[in-house]
Amino acid sequence: MKNFTINLIILNFLFASSVSAQNNWNQNCGVSVQVRTSQFQPDTIVNGDSVIVVPTVFHILTQGGAENISKSHVYRALQILNQDFNRQNSDTFDIPSPFHPVRGNPRIEFRLARIDPQGNCTDGIDRIYTPQEGIYGNLYDNFGWNHTKYLNIYIVKWIENEPLRSGLAYLASIDSGQTQPDNSDFIEAPYYVIGDGFNGFLAPQRSHLLTHETAHNLGLNHVWGALSGCTDDDDVTDTPLQDDASTSYPVFPEISCNNGPNGDMFNNFEDYAENINMFTEGQVDRMRTCLARNEWRTSLWTPSNLTATGVDSTLVPCQNIPIADFGYGNFSGLLCTDKPVQFYEAASSNANSWNWEFVGGNPALSTDTFPSVIFADSGLHRVTLIVSNSFGLDTVEKLIRILPAPANYNASMTESFEDTILNEQITQWNALGKRWSITNLAADSGNYSIRLDSSLKFFSTFFTHTFDLNQVTSTGRTLEFRVALGLSPVGAPINGGLRVTWKRPCENERDQMIGNNYRGAATSALHPGEALVPDSLRTAVTNAVFIPTANQWKTISLTIPDSISGEVQIGFDWGSFTPTNKLKGLYIDNIKVKSGSVAIEENNSALNWKIFPNPASDELIISIENKLKESNVAILDVTGKLIFNTVEKVNSQLKVNTSGFPNGVYFVQVQNDQFTGIKKVVIAK
Repeated sequence: MKNFTINLIILNFLFASSVSAQNNWNQNCGVSVQVRTSQFQPDTIVNGDSVIVVPTVFHILTQGGAENISKSHVYRALQILNQDFNRQNSDTFDIPSPFHPVRGNPRIEFRLARIDPQGNCTDGIDRIYTPQEGIYGNLYDNFGWNHTKYLNIYIVKWIENEPLRSGLAYLASIDSGQTQPDNSDFIEAPYYVIGDGFNGFLAPQRSHLLTHETAHNLGLNHVWGALSGCTDDDDVTDTPLQDDASTSYPVFPEISCNNGPNGDMFNNFEDYAENINMFTEGQVDRMRTCLARNEWRTSLWTPSNLTATGVDSTLVPCQNIPIADFGYGNFSGLLCTDKPVQFYEAASSNANSWNWEFVGGNPALSTDTFPSVIFADSGLHRVTLIVSNSFGLDTVEKLIRILPAPANYNASMTESFEDTILNEQITQWNALGKRWSITNLAADSGNYSIRLDSSLKFFSTFFTHTFDLNQVTSTGRTLEFRVALGLSPVGAPINGGLRVTWKRPCENERDQMIGNNYRGAATSALHPGEALVPDSLRTAVTNAVFIPTANQWKTISLTIPDSISGEVQIGFDWGSFTPTNKLKGLYIDNIKVKSGSVAIEENNSALNWKIFPNPASDELIISIENKLKESNVAILDVTGKLIFNTVEKVNSQLKVNTSGFPNGVYFVQVQNDQFTGIKKVVIAK
């Protein structure tokens, strides 16, 4: 067995880091760094100048959420990858002219496999329903296809539960005959950083994430090497020596390591700048030599393997089998009970039959190309589409989430992000792909808050669950929330801020709660008076990733216009329409609708009532010390579904039989013409 060292490359565009790790996964991964002492000299270039074809498979690890990306999203990611590896990307206009002479064209094409390892036809997309969200070290062992025949790309929810990590791959050796462990030969990327379906707009390096990681898999290091500080290099002679990773949008020349007059090659795909868009000729030589020398890559592009994996276009039967994929919903992606959901076939161009199954839907089965379906119950629903023609068939299966109808959710006048099931009712609009996420990194109280971590040019909105404003007085109402915002002391100002909007549940139209009416498109510029400016929200100044402490939160209180009534969702819309890296972390927690100075939740003390035991099993006792007028007592589940309801004058105790209640979280509401009280109870048997 030959001695070897594998470099683990972690790409993080927001917070750049690079580490190297030993390949023994049975032990704690010790950190080592391989410092090169000589420049790379190519001796064997694959196929001269001809295009090298590499069979590729996308393994999508999913729990049925947004990470279960569509085939069209995979196709777009593959299209961008192939454009980059054939110098066809259109964003090369800003490459500084001194670097034009060394621009290289790898001439490598990645094709989705059409035959799987068992010899069956495939579309090259392997959907794996698993609780594993993404971690390096054992993906190949658990899910991979033969790495000498396929390039394995894994699409995951996030890497090691860290949403800041944008990608991961191993740095392949180009040494002839070098042996590598099975679990080291892969490319891993979170779903939200590939293609441009989520964040390719105005953040082009996100579109190039897969390019960056694939180049590592073909032997390229970062342009600064494995170490910062001008002591290491990437073994490529036509990339200038560089101190460290570039960030944001550097201005030419960016000089480090005495590399003037042209400075750093920050446009290189193996850097971290916002406008990466080129390989050099030296990098091309290194990647093509890796395909010729590396033991696991020499067979990928051989004619026999192209035939065995079905990427040879002469294999008519598999090439002509239809491809199944579908889309659904509307512009906002809001799907609710008792409202039609429109489905449409989104991939195949040569199918002649369509067979749909909608679990919990009406109809449950359909052979239409564009069926419309109504779901009576909220939650996850499995949808299956089978398309076929004379050559064969293809199947795709997705889980879609249906939200409760507007009238079904009236229970809570607060949102603290603590109840996992309740969090599933939160919806998002993402104009440019940045997503709010529930996090346990910090909270104003409890364990969870909602977080946004990037301030590049983008707009992103989340909406709370439905608040019933009829539960509070029509005047003097306020919206209160806690916020923590960390801003860097350097960088361009954030031309934008935080807008607070409102809308009706399961509807697209929304209005500003503060300032002028919302102007329509999610990409509208932010105007004075329409947003809470960053400086007014700032609670910390830092250059590091911001994780607030207990004293780094502030309260924001806004008046709810008297004209707004009934059931509404509150939207928090962060926007920036100029590129900047000022934002280091934005957190929101404990959103409350208040009547006067007292929240509905806080009116519980005025009612002087208790519920016990909590958690309860077969019986729940509601105890009210003060004699009240005739009152409505209701119990609702977390989706807002009414489980129990009675109207009576409660003098002391009301016993409720809960033996038939499923385990879970419930809300108990006591209401009359003077008071409304809401308490949370857990049923656990």
